Amino acid sequence: MTSDIELNPEPGILIESLRDIGYSFNSALADIIDNSITAHARKITIYALPEEGSFKVAILDDGVGLNRLDLLQAMRLGSSSPRNERETGDLGRFGLGMKTASFSQCRRLTVVSRQQGDTAAFTWDLDTVVKDNSWSITERFDFDHIFALDQLSSSGTLVLWENVDRITGHDGSDSVDYERLVSDAQEHLSLVFHRFLSGEKDTPKINVYVNGRHLEPIDPFNIANNATQASPEEVVCPGVTLRSFTLPHASAYEDKREYELYGLPGGYLRNQGVYLYRAKRLIVFGTWFGLAKKTALTQLTRVKIDIGTDQDESWKIDVKKVSAQLPEIVRKRVKSLIQTIGAPSRKVYRRRGARLTNPEAYPLWNRTKNGEKAVIYSINGDHPLLKNFREGLDTSSQEQFDSLLALIGSMLPIDTLFYDMSANAEPVSAAALNEEDFSRNTRDFFTTLKQFKEDQEILDIMRTIEPYQSRWDETLSVLGIEER
Repeated sequence: MTSDIELNPEPGILIESLRDIGYSFNSALADIIDNSITAHARKITIYALPEEGSFKVAILDDGVGLNRLDLLQAMRLGSSSPRNERETGDLGRFGLGMKTASFSQCRRLTVVSRQQGDTAAFTWDLDTVVKDNSWSITERFDFDHIFALDQLSSSGTLVLWENVDRITGHDGSDSVDYERLVSDAQEHLSLVFHRFLSGEKDTPKINVYVNGRHLEPIDPFNIANNATQASPEEVVCPGVTLRSFTLPHASAYEDKREYELYGLPGGYLRNQGVYLYRAKRLIVFGTWFGLAKKTALTQLTRVKIDIGTDQDESWKIDVKKVSAQLPEIVRKRVKSLIQTIGAPSRKVYRRRGARLTNPEAYPLWNRTKNGEKAVIYSINGDHPLLKNFREGLDTSSQEQFDSLLALIGSMLPIDTLFYDMSANAEPVSAAALNEEDFSRNTRDFFTTLKQFKEDQEILDIMRTIEPYQSRWDETLSVLGIEER
């Protein structure tokens, strides 16, 4: 004999837990935009502004809007089943996105929707939920007091975040670089929705404005550049298509800023790999899903995989729509294609018969003469690794770095070296780099030189200088190069 006992979740505890699913500010914004696109919006306006000591975010669209009953249902947690069959362009998934994305950033969520001239508005206040321990929302009629509502068109929806504590801190006292926050969000949305922003064929075109700036699409494959190499589109399995791209070398760009733009945040090495799209919306990017290592020689390779909304379960798309897993049938197919995918950017290098006549040594130490007698050794600040590291620092840190190099250079133990080498009792050598440091520096050196030299030329240089010369096989292995 059995009996069923109903165990309802504690509202206050569950609502706080839902805030920690793992959204970032950027992914939360993208989730709200998904709803706007599903509602057939063509213009989406975002305001992310400090307002009277607080930070508010308003996302408005000109979509079809919702009537009062539909909006009330949409405010419910789990408003639709993930197993429901969705329309081709429906970017939703669990019926949780709008709420969990918003709760992850703010403690007060107001949604206003307008349809056929009728306006409805509801507010979730998490402090009230916790205080009353009740799944209660407030219906709003004080339209004049709702931020940005005057910007809502004759039909459409406004999503308003207030008390954005995940940005400003619980009491609003955290120091926030709002300019950087908004700039990063603009760049993220320009990438994630680039196919919608560009009006790609069979894709609804949208216009997105963030604090008045119209977002331009960032195509990670730079298809508009004639130097981009693209393979034919291939059907991996039903519902899954694949196409690989090799981006242009740095020398193909006249403008360095354009080259860096398509490197995306973190650069080419970090952003190589698979770009997974669900219904034309970018879900995951810059990963080989554990099927291949990221190497300097494949840093220009990017692979576009398209799936539909009917693939969610097999790909294990998460509620945030920022992670996925390759289904086994696709994993096997992609694994078999990896070598072909990387072929345009991975070459088999053949050893040349002789070294370069005048190789660039890129010495870490400079040897100069002071007058006719004194020889001075100093650290070479123009060494690619040092120079590249220095350029990534702010002005104050650059000055500290320069002082530190000057100090190290001035403390070269000349007398001790002279004594040890003269005595000749024991061989004198520098400390060897451990495997991890050697690998990191090898990749960094290759990647830095790749900005202005061809792969073969870089390898010829590295073959003639330390620490790579004496560890050549290890150097090739780190770079993922086969030499014959």
